[in-house]
Amino acid sequence: MVQSSILVLMCGIVTPQMWNCSALAMPAPRVAVNPASRAKPLVGSGWLWTNWLSTAEIASCGMLGWTEGDVVSVEFGEGLAARVAAVRHDARVPSMTVAVAEADTLLGQASAGYADVENSIAATPEVPYRIGSITKTFTAATVLILAEEGAVRLVDTVDRFIPGTPFGDVTIASLLSHSSGLQREAPLDMWETMQGPNSAGLRSAFVDVELIARLGERWHYSNLGYAVLGQIIETVTAQPFESVIEHRLLTPLKLGRTTWSAPSDAAVGYRLDPHGGGVHREPVMDQGAIGAGGQLWSTAGDLLVWGAALLGANSNVLSHSVIDQMHTLQVMVDPHEWTRGWGLGLILERCDERILAGHTGSMPGFQSALQLDRVNQLVVVALANATRGVDLCGFATSVLLDIPVEDPMLLDGGYPLPCPPEVQAILGSWWSESDETIFGWGGNALHAHLASDPGRTSTTFVALGNGRYRADIGRLRGEVLVISESAQGVEVHWATYPFTRVPR
Repeated sequence: MVQSSILVLMCGIVTPQMWNCSALAMPAPRVAVNPASRAKPLVGSGWLWTNWLSTAEIASCGMLGWTEGDVVSVEFGEGLAARVAAVRHDARVPSMTVAVAEADTLLGQASAGYADVENSIAATPEVPYRIGSITKTFTAATVLILAEEGAVRLVDTVDRFIPGTPFGDVTIASLLSHSSGLQREAPLDMWETMQGPNSAGLRSAFVDVELIARLGERWHYSNLGYAVLGQIIETVTAQPFESVIEHRLLTPLKLGRTTWSAPSDAAVGYRLDPHGGGVHREPVMDQGAIGAGGQLWSTAGDLLVWGAALLGANSNVLSHSVIDQMHTLQVMVDPHEWTRGWGLGLILERCDERILAGHTGSMPGFQSALQLDRVNQLVVVALANATRGVDLCGFATSVLLDIPVEDPMLLDGGYPLPCPPEVQAILGSWWSESDETIFGWGGNALHAHLASDPGRTSTTFVALGNGRYRADIGRLRGEVLVISESAQGVEVHWATYPFTRVPR
């Protein structure tokens, strides 16, 4: 949980710079503070207390609205605004928008630069950007929902749904995780014409597809693979994949600003001129039937809602089973360093002792990044309207890792929750297989870790009743721990292994 207590709302921030057009002088960055939180002291060291702004002051800087609840400090919001403005300025991209949330509570959002350079229209968090391959997370979730309902199975092969292709033995799971061996792009001229095929045109091109690796041999990113998944959705549902994703995800999550074509107020996409220092408009690509992998447009706010859903905030739309599968490693991207892998639709990246999930996107004129910390329920969204020039994934990761988080063993304020008597009896050190395991209680849950490697072996349990606890997160996940009593006293078994108070 984030240490926090007042809400920060960032106004659009622009650092004027010449882009072969007139630059607007924008007001200095301002911070609006939720007046409802003014009586609440901030926690932690180094946090700022700020007087709230008057109604007139808030109106003058274009207040974006706030979400009620405990959120981050003014210091965080001011720092976010300054970082976004500095990165945008140094990278020379026309605009950036970044938004941060803890689950479904907004922490802060900042925009810098111009959504439309020629017309000097400033970027704001409400402006839609093209999100490119973040679209794949919606397609993956839809496929997994269909699998949960029994319409497809992850082990099903393509030929069950689309007969007669040269890749008929490729599985749905391998398409989701980019381990199918399919070539990267459909064998068409979409990247020259900027126009993708319809479903019939895409399927007719399947005959020319190459397998460049054996099934499951290695990770190889494939936009074509997600186009195939879009066609499988259409075969199973007898509806366009766009309609299915709207019905299953966009509508129930109220993602009204997430669309398959550019809204009238969307940011304009540009490429940087490497020689003249200006920018040039990029063409707007329509991917057609290939769009299951990259067609969507969205706003920072909608993507925060989607990120929260991927963390479990809307289990009636996206079940915990689907979320678990998306976050479960399927293949390593870098088999040498083992820091990046792929789940069923999500990138999984190790940052020291934390595993982050998410996705990036890149289309002509746009870049995007969605970063998630499932343990701490954090979401960071970063958007830019330039084809290249800024590392949004790295920036979003650094923002996320800089957010202070609390010890999960403690409640807000640092006070442990009451421990059940049966758990009280096993707290402390136990031994099994010559390994010392430490059991503890905090945050309304039983925890355990190996004394020799607490960071990598941390485990959280959920209570099943009658002295039974299942490892929900961490080491031996899924295995049951049983607390019982015998004539010799309290006994502990985990994954059937007996534990004793003394080494043996």
